[in-house]
Amino acid sequence: MSARPALRRLSSRTWPIAPVLCALVCATAAAEPPPPPPAAPTSGGYWLGAHLLGPGPGVLAATEAMSLGTSVEGAPTSVGAVVGQVGTIHDAMRFVARWAFAGVAGAARDRNLRQPPAPVPGGDLLPTHGAVLVALTVQGRSPEGGARTVQWPKEQSELLPPDLPWIPAALVPDRAPLFAAPAARVPPTGERFALARRAGSLFVLGALDRCDDRSTPRSGVPGEPVRTCLRWYQVVVRDGERFQAGYLPAFQVALVDDWRRGQGALPRAQLIASGTRGDTAQFVLLARARDNTVHRLTLEAPLTGDAFPEATLAVDGDWAEVRFAGAAPRRIALDATMDARPR
Repeated sequence: MSARPALRRLSSRTWPIAPVLCALVCATAAAEPPPPPPAAPTSGGYWLGAHLLGPGPGVLAATEAMSLGTSVEGAPTSVGAVVGQVGTIHDAMRFVARWAFAGVAGAARDRNLRQPPAPVPGGDLLPTHGAVLVALTVQGRSPEGGARTVQWPKEQSELLPPDLPWIPAALVPDRAPLFAAPAARVPPTGERFALARRAGSLFVLGALDRCDDRSTPRSGVPGEPVRTCLRWYQVVVRDGERFQAGYLPAFQVALVDDWRRGQGALPRAQLIASGTRGDTAQFVLLARARDNTVHRLTLEAPLTGDAFPEATLAVDGDWAEVRFAGAAPRRIALDATMDARPR
């Protein structure tokens, strides 16, 4: 009995706003339900850190210098220290590039023999703080702030941001010693800085040479000492979550984009400038045969001044044609005969 008068009073006294109320109520009733909130990200980003050696105060100062200024609460415990977090793998790789070396030795495909100072792994961490960089670490961060497993991409190029001109590569042997500095000859394995593995990732930053002018002539050939040079690649290798900077002899590294193929995926081959002896340049012809086995053959050609001669490689079926500037082409079978030693 009281409802109707109330309605009449509302209608008679507030009729000017009735259309507005009706429009609001009707629009709300007719509107689509609000969209669901965005799904939580499946990845929480990456924890970044470093494994350093040296006096305690120096390691502490180096760690503070590397700090990203972001929270490390909840970071996983591992060898070394976590210095911050980033959201993307590209940002993680920029961090690795910042601290792996202070500079690049030179272009990886430069034919000129060059002996510039070799950038030291860890850049200015050693001269400034007295800390030796053993490895940089990139660990997965969960959305909740803990740890997660990183699914590393099969294509190494996916790790690289556009502004990082590293060259994806692969180790030729299953494993090889990684050295902190290059030399005119491969040092003993016991002097290695770390161990590179083919199962991980490998990136080439640059190349340089180391020469010795007092090398003895070839066995059984009398004469004055000759200069021998060994070409090295400046590299960053990944083994799991650890990234290590150092040097590898060029003949142990295959640049991914330098493979030459015929009609199919196999066989494929590439030519690697490996060193010099006297006025002769040495190359390694590397081939993965049709049965997926790897074969090697050392080739020689005259130096062009103080540079490796221009060389071209073509693959036709099971054969490679190698041509050095000014010389007749050589046709080589891409099979086990490459491994035969001259008698």
